[in-house]
Amino acid sequence: MKVDNLIRDIIEDSKVVMLITKPHMRAVLGYYIVSKLLEDPETQGLYIALNIPHMTVERKIKKYGGDPSRIFFIDCITSSIKPVETQDRVIYLDSPNLVLLEGTMKHALQVLSGEKNFVYIESISTLLAYNSYQSFIKFLRMITNEIRLYGLIGIIFMLDKELQEVEFSQATTFVDDVVDLRDITMEDLQRDTSS
Repeated sequence: MKVDNLIRDIIEDSKVVMLITKPHMRAVLGYYIVSKLLEDPETQGLYIALNIPHMTVERKIKKYGGDPSRIFFIDCITSSIKPVETQDRVIYLDSPNLVLLEGTMKHALQVLSGEKNFVYIESISTLLAYNSYQSFIKFLRMITNEIRLYGLIGIIFMLDKELQEVEFSQATTFVDDVVDLRDITMEDLQRDTSS
């Protein structure tokens, strides 16, 4: 399957990739990919939750067979909705403000270094909704270089037609590969998980 081949390729080369998908498939593909990365018992991850609270993400990753106890979360949504209790594996931010996110990620990346460990960024559009495009580009440049310096795998999701052509070209200069997953369907994932 295309997604499994992609995951193998990412792991072998410790790449930073931008995945393009249709809006209705972004979350499901993300849970699937994270679960597959966690099949290696030595792998840990940093999950930047921008749209979906970490507790929901944990349940979904378990559904696909992944172990969410090996994921460190930066949750940018839960504390904006309700009071939160401190947890060992979760840092709560009340918005995806890039200054706060950058500092938090730098700290988390130091703990996570290792060639099979990964950073997963849920959605470019949410970052752009809260920050200027120029701030976003500076952040993307910084974070992709940090991911590489720590020897991590980086996965950044982008929705179909999320950026204008010039912005898209600029954003893709910071990643190793851009992979088009717009043709992946729910049936493809269900076929793979049932086999």
